[in-house]
Amino acid sequence: MSITEQHPDAVSSRKDSEAEALWILGGLYTWKAKAAQTGGAYSLCEVQGPAGFSIPRHIHDREDEAFFVGSGQATLVVNEEELVLRPGGFAFVPRGTVHTFRLDEEGTKLLLLVTPGGVGHEAMFAEMGQPATEPVIPRTPSDVDPEKLGALAARHGTRIVGPPMDAAAVVSG
Repeated sequence: MSITEQHPDAVSSRKDSEAEALWILGGLYTWKAKAAQTGGAYSLCEVQGPAGFSIPRHIHDREDEAFFVGSGQATLVVNEEELVLRPGGFAFVPRGTVHTFRLDEEGTKLLLLVTPGGVGHEAMFAEMGQPATEPVIPRTPSDVDPEKLGALAARHGTRIVGPPMDAAAVVSG
C-alpha cells in the first residue's frame, strides 16, 4: 500500500514551477511548502538574492527557524555568534533568539524551515513582499522604511532589533 493510500490527506507535493514566489527586501522568496500543506507542522521557503543580501536582526516570538544551505554560502549571526554555512550546512535557531543571515555568494540558495507553520512568517512575507512576476532575483532592491518594516513584522510576531549584516564581507566571484 502506498503512502497516499495509507494517509490520503497527509501527502502533498508541487512542482517548482507551481511554487508561490515573492520579492521581499530585494530577495526572491519561494514557498516550497506552506502550513496548509503540512497540517500546520512547518513552512518551508527558499531564499535567493545577490551576494551580500541580508535582512535585519530580529527575534521570532512564536516560531523556531532552521536554515539549510543548498548551494553557495550563507553567514548566520545567532545572538553574537557568527556561523558560516556551506552546501549541506544547517543551523537551528529557537524562538526568542536574535538572528539574521547574509547570502555570501551569487547563486546561494538558503532554505528556511519555520515551525510551527502558518503562525507568522507566511502572512508577514505576503504583507512585506510582492508577488514575483517571474522567478528571478529582483533587479533592484526595494526601498525600506525601517519604522514601517518594524511595525509590519511586529504584527506577525517578529521583533526587528538591529540592522542587516554588512555586505562588505561577501565572497567575490
